[in-house]
Amino acid sequence: MTKLRTVHLLDDLSFGGVTRGLAVFAEPELAAVMTGQVVEIDPAQRIAPRFDADLILMHFTPRWNALPFLASLRLRNPGARIVHVEHSYTRAWTALHVPNLSRFRTMLRLWRKGCDELVAVSHGQAAWLQDFLGLAVAPRVIEPWGGCQGCRELPLPTPRKGRPLRLAAYGRFAEQKGFDILIAAMSLLPSQDYELDLGGFGPWDDRLRDQAAGLSNVRFFGRVGDVAAFLDACDVVVVPSRWEAFGQVVAEAKMAGRPVLVADVDGMPEQMITPDWIADCSSPEGLAAAIARIDASDLVAVGARNRAAMADVRRERVAAWLDLIQAKAVAVSFPQVLAA
Repeated sequence: MTKLRTVHLLDDLSFGGVTRGLAVFAEPELAAVMTGQVVEIDPAQRIAPRFDADLILMHFTPRWNALPFLASLRLRNPGARIVHVEHSYTRAWTALHVPNLSRFRTMLRLWRKGCDELVAVSHGQAAWLQDFLGLAVAPRVIEPWGGCQGCRELPLPTPRKGRPLRLAAYGRFAEQKGFDILIAAMSLLPSQDYELDLGGFGPWDDRLRDQAAGLSNVRFFGRVGDVAAFLDACDVVVVPSRWEAFGQVVAEAKMAGRPVLVADVDGMPEQMITPDWIADCSSPEGLAAAIARIDASDLVAVGARNRAAMADVRRERVAAWLDLIQAKAVAVSFPQVLAA
């Protein structure tokens, strides 16, 4: 059997959600039908490489100065099917960062026309893309799958009377993740009742550490190399992101059998079994109130339901990619891109 020759294009190979998500292609069912090459590219370059590929999966963020790269990619790889996986743009991100919606919409429409297919990473993102771009049909949704080694084997949380509820949050220390709001919320909660373990690093590292100075119930753990070990020590995971196309941390915490409190944005609410764990995280007061409503006696049952909900996720993600691989490409020519 001839395997599908696949190339993954990224503009940043540092370890993060997008890079972790490529692990799904090493699953046996996918590895049996496709090869995979990960290539770091600079989308600002006007001339794209030529690849020996049947399928090119783009994982980098669309932008105006990358449109020549996309047009060149198609011209130089006429036999390849080009699929863009949108990991970044969302309704919440757009509301915060796009002053000129018409210009932004035009760029995304040109990008869509330059690809054979657009893939969203959550149903919330897909619905926004359909509405924002005026698509007749919502994009295909394939949620990320990075696994979480050791998470499924962790014991369920066992909060005990007489000790604080131990919260955990982890990710890149940057505006997106909302850790500044979480730290501010911790300052409003009794330190003897709530603790926060904060894992990660990034451009906001000094800012967050300065903000938490004097809070004895907030601890920093730096880069989280072993996610399972980090989650093993906590009772509840909090994801207060300002925007999140999917929210890989939510999936990892659920696999670990942890209750997860998430912000009501983009692709995270759809991952919750009930709305009880969806919170308004736009202010420290709202987030602190949501944390204070957590009932420690429910944590074991909630954690067990979360883990059970993830039982077939690996199979579902693999099946979704197999379906995409088997789908027919939609022919798009370079003149069509220019005439959009």
